[in-house]
Amino acid sequence: MILPLNLLDKSELELQRCFIPYQEDDVIAINGAWCKCVLEDGSYTVCRVEQRGGAEKSCFVDDVVASAGFVANKQRVCCLEPLALATNVERVICTVHITEQLLRRPQISLQQLHQDVAIFMRHLKLTKGCHVQHERLLKLGIASIEICDVLGPDSASNSCFELTTLEISDVRLPAATTLPRIKRFQPHGFEAPLQALEQLLQSSRRAQFKGLPLNALLVGAIGSGKSCLFAELLHRHNCNCFNITASQVLRSQPGETEAELRRIFHSARSFQQLLHPKQPIVILLEDLELLCPATSSSDARNSGNAMRITAQLYKLIDELPQRSRGILCLASSSAPNAVHPHARRAGRFGHEICIDMPTEQQRRQLFAGLWQQQLEEKQEQNLQRLTPALLDYVAQQTQGYVIADLTLLLRQLQQRMLNLSPTPAEFALLLKNSLLQLQPSASRATDVRVLKLSIGFESIGGMAALKRTLQVSVLAALRHSEAHARFGLSLPKGLLLYGPPGCAKTSIAKCLAKEANMTFIASSAAEVYSPYVGCAERFITQIFNTARKNAPCLIFLDEIDSLVGRRTMGNGSGGGGVQLRILSTLLTEMDGIVSGDNVQHILVVAATNRPDMLDDALLRPGRFDKLIHVPAPDLASRLALLQLHAQRMPFHANVQLEQIAARTERYSGADLCNLCNEAAIEAFQRDFNVNHIELRDFEMVLTRQKSSLDQRQIESYYKFAARHL
Repeated sequence: MILPLNLLDKSELELQRCFIPYQEDDVIAINGAWCKCVLEDGSYTVCRVEQRGGAEKSCFVDDVVASAGFVANKQRVCCLEPLALATNVERVICTVHITEQLLRRPQISLQQLHQDVAIFMRHLKLTKGCHVQHERLLKLGIASIEICDVLGPDSASNSCFELTTLEISDVRLPAATTLPRIKRFQPHGFEAPLQALEQLLQSSRRAQFKGLPLNALLVGAIGSGKSCLFAELLHRHNCNCFNITASQVLRSQPGETEAELRRIFHSARSFQQLLHPKQPIVILLEDLELLCPATSSSDARNSGNAMRITAQLYKLIDELPQRSRGILCLASSSAPNAVHPHARRAGRFGHEICIDMPTEQQRRQLFAGLWQQQLEEKQEQNLQRLTPALLDYVAQQTQGYVIADLTLLLRQLQQRMLNLSPTPAEFALLLKNSLLQLQPSASRATDVRVLKLSIGFESIGGMAALKRTLQVSVLAALRHSEAHARFGLSLPKGLLLYGPPGCAKTSIAKCLAKEANMTFIASSAAEVYSPYVGCAERFITQIFNTARKNAPCLIFLDEIDSLVGRRTMGNGSGGGGVQLRILSTLLTEMDGIVSGDNVQHILVVAATNRPDMLDDALLRPGRFDKLIHVPAPDLASRLALLQLHAQRMPFHANVQLEQIAARTERYSGADLCNLCNEAAIEAFQRDFNVNHIELRDFEMVLTRQKSSLDQRQIESYYKFAARHL
């Protein structure tokens, strides 16, 4: 077992010692020689090996000169490689990794840093590729010293040497601790924003772009991978990062936050001008909406401190290109509308790079990559049961999911499989149950409910002609969008279902969402209307914004005639004025639905039993492209509905469904459902121990129950259909 040397020798007066247990049988010939102590994980430390007497079986190792990431732990020494002491070393080239504490030292320069490093390493035994780190260096602001190259005739890999002439090739800052440490970057969906950031980084280092503001704002939903993208960019190009977060700089006393911002920007300029790093310098502002919030008159009393902070930040960003050329300032925000407009103007954060919601194919690739990463790290056998069919199912059922949601889904699935060895069928069921219980981040921070339905057209009895119309006009366009594009056709934007009450208009909209594999958002006038001015219009906008994040999505507006009305009927005030504002917002949002390549589709489905109350602007092509009449069920449809009810209710053999269907003319679907329920109640009243619903129970209900529809009402819908053919 390996233990640190400071547990044995707290004086730390003698560095680079390795004490190994005494062995009587096997006399070690390298006692007192310089060796490379190699551990089981491949890391090593350079020490002078000495034996200790006694019964101890532990090794005490000093890690002042070691490989990158060496930590004295419970690993064992794999081998001891003797090192020859080289004497003809001409020059040692190193890279110094510093902390921000070094930049706070007065009169810091590259020459002073060179002296500090040379004085500390003058008596150390070094090897090519090793790292030197110590508490004394850390107090000076030096995290580690990396030996990059050695020039001289005796610079072999199996030799150690002392410092003669030192050359610092580069000075670097350590990776930002607030950014995630990525073991494997998943590039799917991040190719375009990563390429845009790399182009800005390259442009900032070119002479023709010096003095120009190339700052960029990275925009994306919560959990979409903004921090991971920044971490990959900084790691790929070895950038020196000055990370600024709200929790790091915000202070309670006025003026302290501004002083902290000035200190960080001053440190970045001093680092560039005094230490001359070779790698790019990036100032990273995370969650810009917390540092530059959009203010309004309602919170003017509490915005004085925020205005001072934003004014100071604006000044520092504006001065950055002129005072320190080549420093790139990047920011991220998950709520760009909450960022002050002055921060998003050209010259500050004029470049806006967006991380889009992942498509179905990208979600499939992301989940497969995360799954493979877990399989390689933990070597879990259960993870091998992920089949291509299950991957396709996950991709189809995760609309609105970002990479953080997919990671959470994987973690919950692992928790469910803890101490289990499920069969393939049980594993598929666990995965489906995890999907049902997990809600995407896009719909958590909103009042709009997003559903994923599981019942299709098979739950609707009859209506064969209506189902055929929906399959040809809507489902075919969604499933074969490439064929529509070849003929210059666009996907439908809106669909209006009109017909008598109780004829399954809402059920048809839900089944349509399932058949088209869309998420489902339902709303009505009761949810939209608010006593506060502007809240109803804001809620309509919020519905469409949520639908875009969870696309492909179906928005269902129930009883649209009560939500919006004709503009000729409103008087511009009161309820009519609210309806006009909602109508205007709805028309604007529907016109903003884009159909085309690489665009997730949104379909708006509305239902009404008063189509004559709707404004003509809603009914024109391009908004509600298709007006579909949902008629009262005919004889065949009524029979199919009764047969569906017979599957869930115990009907007696003497119940003739054809006879009941013939006697229920002008009955709606809701009337037939009520008929069956009332017949069941009649059977219970007759005998609580009865096992079947008999024909006489239906006879009793039919004598007192009438249809909720009349012939004139039914004919009015056919007349409306004839006028809008």
